[in-house]
Amino acid sequence: MRIAGNYTFDATREEVWAALNDPEIMAHAILGCQRMELVGDQEYESTLTVDLDAVHGVYHGRVRVYNIVSLESYDIAVDGQGNNGLFKGSGSIKLRSDGAQTILDYGGEAQLGGTLATVGQRLLDAAARTLIHQSLKQLAQLISERRLHHDLYGTEHAVDVPYASMLYSVDINTRTDQRYRSLEPPHHQCISEITLVRGAFVDLFQQKRWLLWLVGAFWLGYLLGQRRKLPFMGRSRPYSPSDKES
Repeated sequence: MRIAGNYTFDATREEVWAALNDPEIMAHAILGCQRMELVGDQEYESTLTVDLDAVHGVYHGRVRVYNIVSLESYDIAVDGQGNNGLFKGSGSIKLRSDGAQTILDYGGEAQLGGTLATVGQRLLDAAARTLIHQSLKQLAQLISERRLHHDLYGTEHAVDVPYASMLYSVDINTRTDQRYRSLEPPHHQCISEITLVRGAFVDLFQQKRWLLWLVGAFWLGYLLGQRRKLPFMGRSRPYSPSDKES
């Protein structure tokens, strides 16, 4: 399975890069993420919960980030398994500036095994694209909240305190080595059909606002049509030739 796309952030490249390299932020941005643990140099273990019928289950994987070019790009390697099969993939993320905005380009491919390999390509592709887009949209929201926090309180108040823990109740289990820590985002985060469909419709209406007006006009016409079919509810009826005959 191959997938590629892009997302535009209303933020500087420095802000986006900082968020992409903050495990606490990413753990809360990735839809369905239940756990993310730093286990080595640029290497993480994570748990993802999926509530889609075709790929329902809990998946555990290891993510490695390498070929890092500061403020520009990095590559990702993913290897994991769940109760529905195995998955292995690789991809890349690149940032480019566009005025005051930053565009994130992503691309990659994955190999699936077990039940996952039997799921239709179109279903997997649609689910993956929506998952990525919704996660990036959540990341954009977190970047905005981080900027607001810094504007209000300044960076000196955030020293030695994970930013995400200021916004959420995050359990951080500290090991002897401070670099190795495990965090658990809110458990209400879960990939489900409702989440994906709702997100897809919201994105569609935001990109094509004329659709919202079209749907509104359709329902208005429908309701007016239904109203004409209702009895007059005690109001005087217009004169009809049949009234004279009676």
